[in-house]
Amino acid sequence: MRLKGIHNLKTFWTGILFLLPISVMIFTFMLVPVFQTMYYSLTNWDGLGDYRFVGLKNYKRILSDASFVSTMYRTLWMGLAIALLTNILGMLLALAVNQAFKTRNLLRSLFYFPKLLPIVLGAYVWGYILDTNNGLMNKLLSSLMGNSVKVLWVDSPDTVAFTIILVAVWQLTGPIMIVYLASLQFVPAEIKEAAIVDGASPARKFFTIILPMIAPGITVNTLIGLAAGLKLFDLPFALTGGGPARASETLAIRIYRNAFQSLDLAYGMAAAFILVVFVLLITLVFVAVTKRYEGRAYE
Repeated sequence: MRLKGIHNLKTFWTGILFLLPISVMIFTFMLVPVFQTMYYSLTNWDGLGDYRFVGLKNYKRILSDASFVSTMYRTLWMGLAIALLTNILGMLLALAVNQAFKTRNLLRSLFYFPKLLPIVLGAYVWGYILDTNNGLMNKLLSSLMGNSVKVLWVDSPDTVAFTIILVAVWQLTGPIMIVYLASLQFVPAEIKEAAIVDGASPARKFFTIILPMIAPGITVNTLIGLAAGLKLFDLPFALTGGGPARASETLAIRIYRNAFQSLDLAYGMAAAFILVVFVLLITLVFVAVTKRYEGRAYE
């Protein structure tokens, strides 16, 4: 009995030892900056000189700023759209390349390739492709339609946000597909074969067998899609700079401009803390929903 207790204690401290490095990193590079951001957001610090506490003044400025609220709503619907589209497309691609055919490994690599490109490089490439006058996309559409087509992909406030969503989906679908592929490997072949023998249609087999069994993958991919969509910065910043007329400006871009271009660092930190809370709350809600579905799938 004593030896068992010593063994359990040794196992406990071994686990603590393995957790310690990542715990220190998370505390140092994630939790400490969040608390520092919250602290300085209650001051008038400009990043250089002295500062004094101003309470919730920065937050009142933010919430009374109509353009900031508009940016928040834009970030929300763009993030949700990116999460939804990447999950739908990633799942469809995973189902397609999970079949047994010769070129499936090549197709997996091609679908994942956009993620390997630096985001800024990808943004510049898409900038040339989507150019209104000489872009490949408009030239291709002109050839298909038989007349001159000039879609203002990134030059119009009405279309730029949708364009950025599509480019973000192009970049993020690969990793989402890989997670779904890994999840599909845990679906027993015997169950799928039994469903075929019972005469289940492909749609029914997917919704009643495959979808519930890959529920953990859905939870993970929901988290990946939401985190990437709600924190979107480098892609719209490199592709449009947040324009035209701030139509593609996200919360992350607005924080950057306030903190580092206008040197209103405390205001920028207040906006950054709002973004942290904003992302955390939305992510927790969606993960809770997907976890609930995951629990039902295993009942």
